[in-house]
Amino acid sequence: MRRYDEPARVEVDQSGSPVRIQAWGRTYLVVEVLGPHWEEQAPWWVDENRGKAIGELTVRHWRVRARGARRDAVVELTEQAGEWLVVGVED
Repeated sequence: MRRYDEPARVEVDQSGSPVRIQAWGRTYLVVEVLGPHWEEQAPWWVDENRGKAIGELTVRHWRVRARGARRDAVVELTEQAGEWLVVGVED
């Protein structure tokens, strides 16, 4: 899996699951969510996180199968305080 830290626009369904990803100037359709998502807390003791509410420190992780123009790929996404990142791609 290649690792990234690429900002993305992600559309979600009513349950909060990703359905469409926009990154690198392209749009990808999520065709499958691979397992349940999981959550972790960003370190509250780091200066940049001091004073933030617990909700702002929650990092949600998703693994999805996404379809691009040429092929499908497994994409790892994170979401923290409404900001999405593509953190990994395996094709």
